[in-house]
Amino acid sequence: MEECLNENDLNLRAMAVAAKGIMSAAESDRKAAEQAIARLAYLDKRVEQSLQQIPTVLRASAAQIAESIAAQAAERLVGKFKQADAAALDAARNYQAASDSLKRRLWLGIFAIHLGVVVPLALLFFFAIPSTDEITQRKQEMATLERGIAELKRRGGGVEIEDCEGNPCVRTREAPGENPYHDKLTEKKTYRLIWVK
Repeated sequence: MEECLNENDLNLRAMAVAAKGIMSAAESDRKAAEQAIARLAYLDKRVEQSLQQIPTVLRASAAQIAESIAAQAAERLVGKFKQADAAALDAARNYQAASDSLKRRLWLGIFAIHLGVVVPLALLFFFAIPSTDEITQRKQEMATLERGIAELKRRGGGVEIEDCEGNPCVRTREAPGENPYHDKLTEKKTYRLIWVK
């Protein structure tokens, strides 16, 4: 995000520099025009004085000189305006490029955020949440176990479930000749592994 801001800052600064260049060129053009007008006014005043003293032939040459100076000033002014136009077009291109880049990054960011949220939720939904068939099966198993426990209690029995080396087993009362599993800690209690489907 910081890189995007830096790039945008650079583009905005480039546009500000270009705008400043345009303003500077316009100000220079205005000053040049004022100077040209002042020169023309000065020339006009001198020409008037000369015209009073010089014959009519010289009036034509003075007008040509004034026209030449005005044409030179106009050429300079046109050149400055062309520079200002080029700077403005460059600034507009830079601004458009920065805008396009920012839009692309915004859409990519939105897409990435959505992808980062939707994919984990979909994975969670598919792998962590059991299906209705699994839930129904577990409920049936629970009901079967509860019926078995109720029947065992009805007959006066109890169940003590232990972990026998990673397998579930229950405590039993052993009759002579059976080979029970002995608890390694107490060596007194006897257990049998539970039948698992």
